[in-house]
Amino acid sequence: MANRYEHVADDLRRLIVTGALPVGERLPAEQELASRYKVSTPTLRNALEVLQSEGLVEKRHGSGNFIRRPGQRITYASDRHEAGRSPIPNVAVSVSLETALVKADARLSLLLAVRAGSPLAEYAFISHQGAAPRSLARVYVPHAVARLGVPDVNESPWGDSVRQLLSGAGVRVMATAERVTARFPTAWEAHTLHISTRAPVLAVERTSTDAGDRVVEAALLVLPGDRTDALFTKRSVTQELEAAG
Repeated sequence: MANRYEHVADDLRRLIVTGALPVGERLPAEQELASRYKVSTPTLRNALEVLQSEGLVEKRHGSGNFIRRPGQRITYASDRHEAGRSPIPNVAVSVSLETALVKADARLSLLLAVRAGSPLAEYAFISHQGAAPRSLARVYVPHAVARLGVPDVNESPWGDSVRQLLSGAGVRVMATAERVTARFPTAWEAHTLHISTRAPVLAVERTSTDAGDRVVEAALLVLPGDRTDALFTKRSVTQELEAAG
C-alpha cells in the first residue's frame, strides 16, 4: 500500500500536470498544506521532496515552494573535444566563475596524484538557465603543473576554458577518464543548485593526463538528474556507474 506522503504527492502532481496549479505559482505554506491533507508536516515535506526530485516543484529558501517551469535538458557529451565536436552545450546557459587557491585534501590528493596540502588552483563554474542553476563544475590544476590565470567564462559550463589555458601554457592533454556515480547531493550542492537533498544527481569525476601520464587537471561535476543528459563514448571515457546507496 502507498504511504500517506505518496497519496499527497500523487494529488499535487495531478494538480500540476492538469494546470490547476500553474507554473510559477507559490504553493500554500507547508503547515497549511499539511492541514488540508490531514497529515503531519514531516509527511507533507516527504511528498514535496518527491515532487522536487521529479523537477515539478522548486524549493526557494526563505520564499517557499513554487511550481517549476520545465527547462530544456543540457547534454554533457564526453567526446566534445574530438574533431568536429563542440564543447558548447545544446541549450543556452549563462556561466559564472569563482576562483580560489586551495590545498589538496585527502580526496584531491588521491585524484590528482599529489601530496596532501599541495597548492591547487580551483575554478568553480556554475551554469544557469534563466534564474535556475543547472550544473556545478569544480576544476583543479596543481601549481606543480602550471600557474594559470583566470580563464574566460565561455558558454561551456564544464570548465573547458581551463583546458584552453593549459594548452596556452604548453601543457597538452593526451587522455581523459571520467567516472560517473549516481548519488544524492550534499547539503552544499543541493543549496547551490536549488534542489532537494533527495533529488538524484550524476557526479562526474574527471581526470586529464599528459603524454607522461601525469595528472594535469581534475574536475568534480554535479549534474542534476532532472536537468541533464549524459552521453559517454568508449573512445574517450572509462565509465563506471554506481547506484545511489
